Amino acid sequence: MKKMISPKQVARAIGVSESTLKRWCDRGLISMTKTAGGHRRMELDAVVRFLRESGHEIVEPELLGLPAAVGQTGWTLNRASERISSALVAGEETVVRQVVFDLLLAGHTVTAIFDDVLAPVMHQIGEKWACGEAAVYQERRACEICMRILHELRTTTQNTREKAPIALGATLEHDIYTIPVTMGEVVLRNVGWQATSLGPNLPADTLIKSIREARPRLFWVSVSFIANETSFITAVNSLFETADATGTALAIGGQALSQSVRKQIQYSTFCESLRDLELFARTLNPVPSHPTPPPTDNVTSVESL
Repeated sequence: MKKMISPKQVARAIGVSESTLKRWCDRGLISMTKTAGGHRRMELDAVVRFLRESGHEIVEPELLGLPAAVGQTGWTLNRASERISSALVAGEETVVRQVVFDLLLAGHTVTAIFDDVLAPVMHQIGEKWACGEAAVYQERRACEICMRILHELRTTTQNTREKAPIALGATLEHDIYTIPVTMGEVVLRNVGWQATSLGPNLPADTLIKSIREARPRLFWVSVSFIANETSFITAVNSLFETADATGTALAIGGQALSQSVRKQIQYSTFCESLRDLELFARTLNPVPSHPTPPPTDNVTSVESL
């Protein structure tokens, strides 16, 4: 369910009057809906999208359920990676959340945040654990923090329009890595899909059943671990056969896919990154452009209309 906020909360959070906010809504810059009881409400993802595209200052982010200090520090992706890495190892969840949302409000896409920051950082932490530079509990805690933030991003960046195509994703049996497939869900939802991660470690038979019953336009498979190459190849080819018969595009990618395995499996597209997944999804379902928000330096003049 989308997170809904009152116009009064939004106006206070971004430092404008409710009348100005209403004019922006009338111009199609931010969407507003009414509850069954007639109360006006705004979708958090629409508000966040407006803030990102307009560069408008956020005065009281906590009113939107965002970290209190968000928007107060400018981060480059490289600096953000260093800060998030140390914060995840130390278990500083508040710091990680603030930096991620700073990047989002600064205009970085969730795809860039995942590909250039979170995914490399989690890979580094995994290597530290393997080398004995980080304890098991630190690696697991970092994963839990990352998952909580991904679920929060899922509610604040969703851009699913009515009658959007369905996408399903999962990892195959023995692949227990949840973060990559969840990132795929957030990326796809952000570019207009009804995307749902079915989760990790699922047998091919149940994924085949999900394709036959849900008839998704896209099915993505994240591959972080392969226990048995022969079984994996058989499973993927069975998935593709079903997907092809139902008109479903099969996207696959992940660090465990070697060149030799790729040569033996069938798929619609191979994704080396989440950017590849996003670009492929856009070819299947182009996203309409949104009205252009007013430049930041026009905020005062809008207020005086």
